[in-house]
Amino acid sequence: MLARSGHKILGEQPPDGAKYWAARFWDRDLAERDPLLGEHYRAQKADLAQVIEKYARDADRVIEFACGTGEFTGMMARLSLAKEIVALDISAQGLEKTRARVGHPGLRTVLGDFWEDHDLGTADVVMCVDAIHHIGDPRRVMERMKSFVRPGGVFIGNLWTVDNFHEFQRQRYGALWHLGRSAMFLGSAMVIKASGGRLRSGSYRTRLMRTSEIEPLLRSVFGEVLHVCADRYFVSFACRVEG
Repeated sequence: MLARSGHKILGEQPPDGAKYWAARFWDRDLAERDPLLGEHYRAQKADLAQVIEKYARDADRVIEFACGTGEFTGMMARLSLAKEIVALDISAQGLEKTRARVGHPGLRTVLGDFWEDHDLGTADVVMCVDAIHHIGDPRRVMERMKSFVRPGGVFIGNLWTVDNFHEFQRQRYGALWHLGRSAMFLGSAMVIKASGGRLRSGSYRTRLMRTSEIEPLLRSVFGEVLHVCADRYFVSFACRVEG
């Protein structure tokens, strides 16, 4: 009820997690070892590995947005023949870990906000894992990401979904902590609405969709959907940009 009320108040107001994520990084390795949720993270990673091997193996150039600590940057380096991998993230700590993790001679890391211009050019493959829902409205985010994909190229990514989100959060944080976070989110929504969007809050940094909404969105943005795999909490996918 708290979460639904908060989202109803916010309407189309996009999340704003830039300051929050600039000051930290997410440890996916730790998440994969979680006794309750780890199997879902690992299954998703295995699916994305198959997607990279099938659709990104022959890529010459790759751009990854919100690379975090380089988990999937490293996977791309191992499974593709890319000569250049450009990895962007807003967290300096995350990029430091990416450089330590990924021993690819063509790796270039870029510190910055996704919405700013970094003169990245285009690539055969563009990838964004575990972050689209944090960057902004998913449609706007993917429309911008599409502009970095060369004609005939591929976009690979995932979205966390709202279908079983509260179950996920209760397992992740515990019932009482999740209740408190939901109440904080509702309070943030009220402040954002009352200020006309001028006041922001790190409590609102995620925009989730229902699983059933994702494939139609992908088709409307990219045209050709190559792969969709729905887990209980995530959906991973690959799309081709028409040449």
